[in-house]
Amino acid sequence: MIIRHDLKLVFLHVPKCAGKEIREVLVADAEDNAFISLFNYSYSTRLRRYVDLAHLPLDDLMHWPEFKWLEKYTVIAAIRDPLSRLSSAANEFHRQRSKQEEAVVNGPGLPIAWKQNYIADLPWRHARRDPRYIHSLPITNFTHLGDEPMVDHILHCNTLKDDLLALAKQKGWPNTLIQNIQTNIRNAKTEIKSVSNDHQEWLMAQRLYQRDFQTFGFDPGTAPQQRKSLRSWLKQRLKWRTPGWADQALEQLDPNPCSSHSRELTGWTQQLNWHWGPMAQQPDPQKAWPTTRSR
Repeated sequence: MIIRHDLKLVFLHVPKCAGKEIREVLVADAEDNAFISLFNYSYSTRLRRYVDLAHLPLDDLMHWPEFKWLEKYTVIAAIRDPLSRLSSAANEFHRQRSKQEEAVVNGPGLPIAWKQNYIADLPWRHARRDPRYIHSLPITNFTHLGDEPMVDHILHCNTLKDDLLALAKQKGWPNTLIQNIQTNIRNAKTEIKSVSNDHQEWLMAQRLYQRDFQTFGFDPGTAPQQRKSLRSWLKQRLKWRTPGWADQALEQLDPNPCSSHSRELTGWTQQLNWHWGPMAQQPDPQKAWPTTRSR
């Protein structure tokens, strides 16, 4: 997160959404006492866990004194297509894990098995707010406090330069900052709609990022066709089922009602039936959240 007091501006850094470039531009022309930058890993005694200060979900950030500036200043954040962001988050995890894995990602590219193992771990890692997996946490965790938007302006990665320049003109930002944007920020390559050749990867994204797709108007795409070999066809005929790589994760992300003790993780079920009490229910998932706040 970057706070520019002279501009009365807060930039919320949604992971894997051009945040590094935006941060560098926002601090390049700023006086040392004019900005605050939250960055690096830290331990929170209040939350009793490690956190990535650069990427604090808002229900974590509210425990920091800097949260007050979200109420007073203009707040911006950049976003991108959830499925391409998920792939980028998997790359980032392995780049950070070791120099050897970083070389693989930067060289031949992320092996499919590494990506699948990363995605299959996400329900448990997200439930624990593991900072090593923060890059794949849903966008709305960084832009909304519960269902309430805390952002005034959304920037899209594929039109990032245009969006920032338009905002700079609207807010009357200094010419040095505008020049830095023109020189150092670019529009991302136009992202196609969410596409995956793997049916379980696509389904994981739909369940993890249902609110992101809905809130920001991203096209979730269509489920990829599952290609069936002769062997898989025979297994289907004989009612033999080969477990999918994400089966256990998808079970935890199942939104259908369940009894309170039948599932390891309950955060994604829409209705929890308690044996010793009334059922508990989440708000209607089809009820849209506002994208930005109005004030």
